[in-house]
Amino acid sequence: MFRAKQESESIELAVLLALSGGIMDAYSYLVRDHVFANAQTGNMLLFGVNLATGDWVQCLHYAVPVVCFAAGIALCHTIKIAATEEHLHWRQLALIIEAVLLVVVGFIPEGRSLYANGLTSFACGIQVQAFRKFHGRPLATTMCIGNLRSGTQALVTYASDRDQKQLRGGLLSFFVIACFVFGAVIGNWAIPALGTRTIWVAPVLLITSFLIMFVDREKRRVEVFVEADLEADLEGEAAPAVPVQLGGIAGVEERLAERLAADVERRHGHEIEMDVMHDMGLTSEGGDEQHEGAMERDVEAQIEQHLRDHIAHGGFRARK
Repeated sequence: MFRAKQESESIELAVLLALSGGIMDAYSYLVRDHVFANAQTGNMLLFGVNLATGDWVQCLHYAVPVVCFAAGIALCHTIKIAATEEHLHWRQLALIIEAVLLVVVGFIPEGRSLYANGLTSFACGIQVQAFRKFHGRPLATTMCIGNLRSGTQALVTYASDRDQKQLRGGLLSFFVIACFVFGAVIGNWAIPALGTRTIWVAPVLLITSFLIMFVDREKRRVEVFVEADLEADLEGEAAPAVPVQLGGIAGVEERLAERLAADVERRHGHEIEMDVMHDMGLTSEGGDEQHEGAMERDVEAQIEQHLRDHIAHGGFRARK
């Protein structure tokens, strides 16, 4: 079955998902007993510290989020492999699951933080696996260390080579980091009013991302449809010297205009050819071609020579 295609690398999605990632980390750390929902390196560090002191309860406290994070990654990749539904992209399904999990977390009381942290980390694992690239650049929306590294490298490369692409990539990396930090700020502001339900801010952002992806997919489906239609019309003709890539609705309109111009040029060329063939007696009065025997006598060479003669004497003009 046809698998839906869509653009899931827009800046809008990066902003919303980074805000969500910041909120989840702030929530799990400030409300759920100082555990990181996203930063599994920190959880592993604290697991090791408590392992050294023999505090097995705290070891479990930090081990569960790590295991759940990995389970979320595994589930998301399984969804990607198994997805065949054309009406819903697999990343949208991942967003729905993540949003539902976070809504459930908001109902878990404070004394059950182990369960809350496990579900939150599970949701974070889904997000980090589903959305790994924006604008063709690897970016994370649930952690910052990779973005910090790639952003710094890109800016240093720009300082050396003056490559504008590297500058844009570096600024994008730091912009996503800023969105993550602002998400943590939003989470901190919301905690006094919402308490354990602060996490519900994140599903709102995730559902918004879900809807944005629907819009992106519909645009892409229009482009694919028009692309297929144009290719069908151009079948049998020489391919253009420079391949034309669709770039949104504007690109579609440009291709349609080019096709119209090509059709006009083709019709004029056919009219010129028919005029020459008529002058040479190769067509009937109605303009239809005579029997195949006449056409087999090197008609193309005769037409070409006739055109050269007319052009040389300035006596031939295409009809308008």
